[in-house]
Amino acid sequence: MHENRTLIRGDNLEEMRKFPDACIDLIATDPPFNSKRDYFVPYRDEHGKQPDALVKAFTDTWAWGDAAEDTCKSLIVEEGGQIGATIQGLQQFLNETPMMAYLVMMAARIVEMHRLLKDTGSLYLHCDPSASHYLKIVLDAIFGISQFQNEIIWNYHRFSRNSGRRFARMNDIIFFYSKGNKNTFNFQYAERRKSSVEEKGWDTVVDKGVKKLLIYDMEKVQQAGIDFERYDKVVTTKKLDPAMGQVWSDIQFLNSQAKERTGYPTQKPVALYKRIVAASSNEGDLVLDPFCGCGTTLMAAEELGRQWIGIDLTYLATGAVKHQIEKFFPQLRDSVIVSGTPEDTDTALALARRDPAGFEEWCVTHVLKFKSNAKKVADGGIDGLYTFPIGKIKGRQAYGKMVAQVKGGGYTLSQIRDFRTAMQNAKADLGVFVVTRKPTRGMLDEVRRAGTYQIDAGGFTVSMPCLQIYQIQDYFTGILPKLPFGDRQLL
Repeated sequence: MHENRTLIRGDNLEEMRKFPDACIDLIATDPPFNSKRDYFVPYRDEHGKQPDALVKAFTDTWAWGDAAEDTCKSLIVEEGGQIGATIQGLQQFLNETPMMAYLVMMAARIVEMHRLLKDTGSLYLHCDPSASHYLKIVLDAIFGISQFQNEIIWNYHRFSRNSGRRFARMNDIIFFYSKGNKNTFNFQYAERRKSSVEEKGWDTVVDKGVKKLLIYDMEKVQQAGIDFERYDKVVTTKKLDPAMGQVWSDIQFLNSQAKERTGYPTQKPVALYKRIVAASSNEGDLVLDPFCGCGTTLMAAEELGRQWIGIDLTYLATGAVKHQIEKFFPQLRDSVIVSGTPEDTDTALALARRDPAGFEEWCVTHVLKFKSNAKKVADGGIDGLYTFPIGKIKGRQAYGKMVAQVKGGGYTLSQIRDFRTAMQNAKADLGVFVVTRKPTRGMLDEVRRAGTYQIDAGGFTVSMPCLQIYQIQDYFTGILPKLPFGDRQLL
């Protein structure tokens, strides 16, 4: 079992299968919605200008293929029961469509979420109307119809263009299911609207001809010099807020200027998930978010004194969560554990063989801390980019550009030459070629032919190679590539 404050980089289905049964108190998650969109996030450089490109965070587009087919068969044959029959019925209706691929992906993961929850545990699944009706059928099949507790409608206000054909879509749906019949639940109360009279500390009612003075704040009443003889009855009472309903309209959509805003796509306000965590867990309980994104659920859990574990497929997400924790809980800077990332040369090389794209992302975003190129096809030989300050030119701050290319397997002298061409096409000042194998003498000669670059380092000049080959093995011995000055961070 993972420790508290653990971030796991990996496929949440595979990672959840490693967890023991009944070990989680609450799962609150905001998975992809099947919106048929690619989502991008801005890369923030503390010293560079605002980038003109975005990093792709994730693709919320699904297609039927071998993976969906295999998962579908597994749900029908191996899981069987209600979920097997439900998936079989949905497939007859939806056929081999993107929606069916999405539902199969979600169903396999919800099966695992159900297994992980304690009998007192609950699941809150955030979705939107594009697939919520199908997801509820899947949830009913896995949790049981009787375990459905609420369909929470999160209603918010934001600018929306009038389509001319429908009402503006300004709500999300959060399904609340419990594992058993004795789920943890702490009542939440809505803020009651106060009348102008009540704001002063008292109110009046007439009940069956009896004029009552309801006193909420005796001190205010005494200060006001109220004539009690005008009333037939004086009653001291408490101001009771109504129980929270399942339509939540008091938490607004996260605006672009919000302090907690990371720029991460689909980010939700922490206040929304604080309500969920407060309602369905107690202090010290373990909260899991298997689609943790930039960590909204985890931030809410930390603030309320819960333990937490987050899982996400991308290094971008785990980097975003670490940044958020360090920003809002600086005392926990060294307390977050990141699992699923290479810890030594062997695991780095294994990642390069098993998942070349994942190895590339890790090298670019975590080793170099560059901005990952959103284009993975026809990227012009550029996998990552870093903009760095070079001083003022004509009174304005100027910037240089450094680009990277990652090769997880074999590479040739011609590929290094091609990278030099890619650097020229990108108008880059510097380049780093990340590899897993030692370069030949001819490759090193090609690097030297690229020349050197002069950087003004506050009154003295520093020279560095325009092009360098960096073996990833050096990263684990503490040897870093020669990079321009300036702190870099994702999100």
